[in-house]
Amino acid sequence: MHRACTALCLLLGSLVSMAATEPPPGHDESKFGQRLSYQKIEGVGPCIAAEVAGDRLYAIGQGQLYVLDIATPQHPKLLGTLPGLGTTRQLVIKDKIAFITARQDGLWLVDISNPAQPALISHYDTVEMATGIWVSGGLAFIATRCYGVEVVDVSNPRRPRHVSMLKTGEAQSCWTRDGFLYIGDWAPKKLLVADVKNPRQPVIVGEAPLDGYGDGGCLRGHYGFAATGHHSRAPDKAAAEGKGHGLDIFDVSNPAQPVFVSRVKFPALYSIFNDMWEARVAGDHCVVADTHNGLFVVNIRDVTKPVIVAQAQLPVVQKWKLPDSVGGVALAEGVIYAAGIGTGLYVVPAPGLAHPVVPEPDQPPTLSALPTAVVEGPDFRTYRPEGQVYAVTVQGDIAWAACGAAGVHAVRLGDRMEPLSVHRGEHDVSYVSCLGNRLFTAEGQGGLVIYDIGADLRLTERGRLQLPGQGVKQVVVPAPGRFALLHCGGATVHIADVQDPAHPRLVFSDAQVGLFYGDQLVNKLFAGRYLTAYWQRSGPAWYDISGARPLLAGNTPDTTLFSWTDGACPLGDSLLIIKRGKYFLLEPNERRNASALPGYGVAGLSLVGRPSTDGKTLAVSSRHNRTVKVLDIADSAHPVLKRKYNLSGHPGACDFWQGRVLIPAGYQGLLLERQPAGPTAP
Repeated sequence: MHRACTALCLLLGSLVSMAATEPPPGHDESKFGQRLSYQKIEGVGPCIAAEVAGDRLYAIGQGQLYVLDIATPQHPKLLGTLPGLGTTRQLVIKDKIAFITARQDGLWLVDISNPAQPALISHYDTVEMATGIWVSGGLAFIATRCYGVEVVDVSNPRRPRHVSMLKTGEAQSCWTRDGFLYIGDWAPKKLLVADVKNPRQPVIVGEAPLDGYGDGGCLRGHYGFAATGHHSRAPDKAAAEGKGHGLDIFDVSNPAQPVFVSRVKFPALYSIFNDMWEARVAGDHCVVADTHNGLFVVNIRDVTKPVIVAQAQLPVVQKWKLPDSVGGVALAEGVIYAAGIGTGLYVVPAPGLAHPVVPEPDQPPTLSALPTAVVEGPDFRTYRPEGQVYAVTVQGDIAWAACGAAGVHAVRLGDRMEPLSVHRGEHDVSYVSCLGNRLFTAEGQGGLVIYDIGADLRLTERGRLQLPGQGVKQVVVPAPGRFALLHCGGATVHIADVQDPAHPRLVFSDAQVGLFYGDQLVNKLFAGRYLTAYWQRSGPAWYDISGARPLLAGNTPDTTLFSWTDGACPLGDSLLIIKRGKYFLLEPNERRNASALPGYGVAGLSLVGRPSTDGKTLAVSSRHNRTVKVLDIADSAHPVLKRKYNLSGHPGACDFWQGRVLIPAGYQGLLLERQPAGPTAP
């Protein structure tokens, strides 16, 4: 066995060669420093992030982890790989573990103690798109964009546990030291500082404006370095467009009061894709990855007067008609490693400019014990499994709940919320759809799974449809049940024929503008022929299944953008959509502009989120804001607010039981209303 592993290492190492390339025309050297040459590491695919730890280089891209030997920094040798990690985005190396974020695919923990055979330790189901990552002691801090920063206990790497959430504007990246968390707040263009000494109750204590969209950064001594991009804060649009790229430096001696020190600016650029930037400091220099602009080396010996001294742009990618985007950088002695999102991993020789990053001394926060008992409040009966409750569907007195890593739970509804059966699969369960004695589940990389429901509520798998490279996040199967509508990855819809449950097959696919940030599919077949998905930018899409093959009939257009926070549900034979704080009723295959239709709402109340209705009551759950608003819509043109709930969890689409609202509330559990009180004021 030892000889086989050695042979494998030699084989992998032999596949890596350094192919010299000429740098493309770069930026003005008088403004942005000398152009650095680079060499591509053959045998390593497209990469989005890289980190150095000792004499190892780690890189991730397109779902794969690469481990390389850099005992000779300019000549990396590939040691091992691990595929199957989803939509990889950032990584941190700590204590022989690689912590890897993967957007909608959550967080992966990988054992790298044997570099030739990195091995998966565990997977963690994050609240939202896992983007940024930092680890301090036994805690991981995960930037989940519009949902903020999720704090996760990773002291037992085989069993990561949710701790808390910190709400921010749009957390893209984060880094921490001594119980203070620094956050690159994307569209708000801010550097946020949070006190996380009590990880169960993190709180924002300071902020500073950035002259560009916030993303990655780092600390060194009394100073914080924040990379910025996209548009600046200039009040005039033309003066701001694409001019937010640069490096902002702050004095963080008092973390709660970051003080601006200086900044440098990189060339103006605006590309909505591959838009990420980060900073790494070692010695007298800060190296910044700045998407298609490439990388820049900034001399920070005098932090009050930073100077750009070097640059490198990667080869042009024809499909983008731009130089490849530098997703991240890592530093070794005399060498910068640049992760090219489209083309691969590069060595950029930089003698005298690059040194290994020395980790900052850090006093990690201490995590207090969590009470074991579930404490019910006055509003709800609570069922709390180990995972987060994403979705629920009611069948009689039974709630079928998609509980993430905890699987599918059949829960008896009533004064006692108790499980009658639990089915744990190999993958996280993020959605359930029930039709008769059949249950359809969305199980990420496990695909669409079809179960028969037994008399004892036990599930027996009948069929499965897996889509290579795509995780199934939501499934709905409206009556009569021939077709399943699937949401996969960040922005893809599929339709599967499930007439033969043992052999489901893909029959249609669609990709439109915008991402799916929640359960955007509608569980109803309209006019006997239309399945519906609510796209973030494109609006409701009507898929006609009446012909030989499903097809896109069209979208309900709008002159204003639809919101990623909103959704749709059936109300009788109409489609109810939430938009601009009100709800609108659309006829099947509605092709008129939605803004031209009447909107209904309550004065002084903004409706935001995913709607659900039993015909008389409308529940609007905002997973983003952690609220549920319940309205009486017996007269649909004159809704009345009945009650509003502020939750600690993140609610998905609700269901109803005996006139009470049933809320899948993420890590707060499954919540069933007690007998509701009367109407309340907005």
